[in-house]
Amino acid sequence: MNNLTVLPAGFLPSMTLAIVWVLILQSARTSMWRLALLALPGTLAHELAHLIVGVLLLARPAGFSLWPKRSGQSWTLGSVSFRGINLFNGAFVALAPLLFLPLAWFCLIHLAAPFWVHHQWGWWFGGGYLISTILFAAMPSIQDLKQGGPSLLLYGTIIGLWWLFGSMVLHGR
Repeated sequence: MNNLTVLPAGFLPSMTLAIVWVLILQSARTSMWRLALLALPGTLAHELAHLIVGVLLLARPAGFSLWPKRSGQSWTLGSVSFRGINLFNGAFVALAPLLFLPLAWFCLIHLAAPFWVHHQWGWWFGGGYLISTILFAAMPSIQDLKQGGPSLLLYGTIIGLWWLFGSMVLHGR
């Protein structure tokens, strides 16, 4: 069996713990302040991802906030505003938090699972919280998708056409 396909000891309990923590974060949505406090590390990371990618892609950040505020029927935990979002950079700025998914996987495999194996329960519990906040932070919000919508549509169309015409060329049509 290939060693790359074998999951480490402690993977399943650690994954279960991370899922439980994600559910706790989801249930904390009933109280904006409870959610804001529990999700603060993830909110900071999420907004910094937008900010850094925005700076790198010349989207010209104009504001940064971690202060929760009401947004219709829900709450916005943080925000970054830009003056230079366009068709070329909008998708990348909007989807920047997805860059945290490999970090969550890394923490699961190299942090939480070893803590389980070595019976370091406090660290394991904290590792599960860390993984869940990273996962929580990695999800682009509805506002992110709205902001990057035109750009996402452009890149989606380009990829779709490339796939369609690329497969035709590959199959000699």
